[in-house]
Amino acid sequence: MANQVRNPRAVSGPDGMFSHGIEVPPGARWLFVTGQVGVDADGRIATDIEEQCALTWTNVLTILAEADMGVEDLVRVNAYLTDRAHIEPYRVARDALLKPPYPASTVVVVKELALPEFLVEIEAVFHIPDDSD
Repeated sequence: MANQVRNPRAVSGPDGMFSHGIEVPPGARWLFVTGQVGVDADGRIATDIEEQCALTWTNVLTILAEADMGVEDLVRVNAYLTDRAHIEPYRVARDALLKPPYPASTVVVVKELALPEFLVEIEAVFHIPDDSD
């Protein structure tokens, strides 16, 4: 059984590549990805927002691949940005990867992240439905 997108007509439609809600069927396999930032495998922090967004998504997708999952298994994403001006570069990086059905998604602008060099942090939830149906 596949995910069910929940975009009720009584709620203003999503204005981007996201869904208001995603219902996951019983028996699904879940993967919760902790907040990822723009740091490469050698510990180097990307220097600008575009590179940090790309590297942060690369880190999320690398964890996903380790679990034999794909971006189509994404059901929830939370992004934390340190500057309102970073919303558009974040969306460009995100939208290049996503395919319908779009996940539930939240973007929050915060004062700062764990280190002042971090400009974006992404946490995500993925699942694979039980194929026994």
